[in-house]
Amino acid sequence: MELLQNILVYGILGAIQGFSEPIPISSSGHLVIFKTIFEHLGWKFPTTDITFEVLVNTGSLLAIMFYYRKDIARLFVSFFSYIFKADSRDEKLPDFRYCMLLIVATIPAAIGGVLFNDYIETAFSNVKLVGCTLLITAVFLMLIHKYGYKGKRTKRKLNLWDALRMGCFQLVALLPGISRSGSTITGGMLGGLEQKTARDFSFFMFMPVSLGAIVLKLKDFISSPTLSTLWLPYFIAFIISGVVTYLALQLLFNILNKRKMNYFSLYCLAMGLFALIVL
Repeated sequence: MELLQNILVYGILGAIQGFSEPIPISSSGHLVIFKTIFEHLGWKFPTTDITFEVLVNTGSLLAIMFYYRKDIARLFVSFFSYIFKADSRDEKLPDFRYCMLLIVATIPAAIGGVLFNDYIETAFSNVKLVGCTLLITAVFLMLIHKYGYKGKRTKRKLNLWDALRMGCFQLVALLPGISRSGSTITGGMLGGLEQKTARDFSFFMFMPVSLGAIVLKLKDFISSPTLSTLWLPYFIAFIISGVVTYLALQLLFNILNKRKMNYFSLYCLAMGLFALIVL
């Protein structure tokens, strides 16, 4: 009976993580909210468990990398071709420049994650804080809906200030409740980038930061005492997270194209108020 309950709960949380990782409603914030809901139901479940966190984040990361697999392969080849093959530098320069901007964009979150890790971990137990930060996410998304589609600059016009601005938005999104995709896409589109350029750069920024976070927690993951007893619920959550992330990514792009980001803004507003008033 306990195994079935764990499979159900971990499966639900894997789906929540998978859906809310690309969708701009904050995966970390939703895990905090549902942890609190489960506690009210009498289900003692550690959603901040390192093993669970690493597995579902890895599932989401792999799904996003699979979606962008052709672009990742091209950028990887172009980056090293530019460095080691002088005769191809003119051809590879745009992709090499894009990679360098990605490196710049990941610096703020990398530094912030190291310096403020303890404070961030504390925030994961504060559902009222999540309620407030979800309201901030709602504002970001409404700004995209109202003003974000005026930008016309494409990938080739991406510059250093775009990378730094979106990187700072990603730093803010370390707090649970601040959507990483929502905040970084906001930073890009309000800075004058067209939506495809902003969204793609946002998810390429996510990959190294997510991979770094997973690597930093790998030691705790391997030594986790729950891995041997809960491997089946963990594995199910991992699979569900990856599949749902892939589907949610396509849903997000469809809604961005239709200019309907206000749907997510209203949802974050409702969830934020729910966390503040009800929980």
